[in-house]
Parts: sequence; C-alpha cells; structure tokens
Amino acid sequence: QYLSDKKKPSSKRWLFLVILITMNALKILIFLFMFQGTSITAQKLSDYKWKNRVLILSDKNLDSDEMNTALRTIKGSTKELKERDIILFLHQEGTFYNLDKKEVKSESSNIISKYFSGYVLIGKDGGIKAKHPYPLELEDLFNLIDGMPMRRIEMKSNN
Repeated sequence: QYLSDKKKPSSKRWLFLVILITMNALKILIFLFMFQGTSITAQKLSDYKWKNRVLILSDKNLDSDEMNTALRTIKGSTKELKERDIILFLHQEGTFYNLDKKEVKSESSNIISKYFSGYVLIGKDGGIKAKHPYPLELEDLFNLIDGMPMRRIEMKSNN
C-alpha cells in the first residue's frame, strides 16, 4: 500500500526523463566514437603514396643536436612544407616515429639503414628522391622538389 500512495510521474515528466537520458547517451556515444577515431589513426608510410612527399629525419638518437637543428629549421618553414605536401617522420635505429614520437608502421625497413644520420625525401610516387647527411638544407630540398615534373604540374594548377 505504501508504494501505491506515492504520486506517479506525469507523462510529460516521463517524456522529459527519456529525452534527457537519450541525449546523454548520444553524447557519450559521440565522445567514444571521436576518441576511437583518433586512436585508430596509426599511420603507415605507404598510406601517403600519391598524396604526400615524405621527409624523414634519421639519427641514432631522436634528441640528437643534428635532429633538433633540422626540426628547428623545419618549424620555420611550415608554409613552404605545406605548399609542397611534405609530411615529416623521424627515424631511429630501424623504427619510424611521428612528431609526437609515437611509433609508425612501415612495410619497408630498407628505406634507411639502421644507423643513418641525415635526411631522406620520398616522392609522391614512393621513390627515394634525396638522401643526404645532416645539415638539412631546406632551400636545396625545395629547389629539388620544385624541379620535379609532378610538382611543376601542381604549381601550374595552383595558379
């Protein structure tokens, strides 16, 4: 009898509660979906073929003076890198990393020898276009890229 003496919620109140619970559930699902999407973006170097040119900075230590100098040089040229569709990876002892120093999968470990100290440019076609020891000379790299047939076509279509 005690339970039957209590007032039952009105249908409007029930509808409000159902909507509130549904909206909160949707927020949680959207958050989980967004979180899952960012964690799945583990990259492979082959994912960039025909989309980007890949610049790889390599050294025995990711925090070496040579690599840090090259990274500072690159940070001052982000506009030029973006214009040329260049993305950057780091390499240490056979393993590739993104700029957050998270490991990146690579199908071909023979791109760079394990202890190479320098930089490698991979073209949009997947071929090695340049491989040089440090220091990184961005102006020379940009001139090399700008002389490539694919880049010339890109520059004409952008004008």
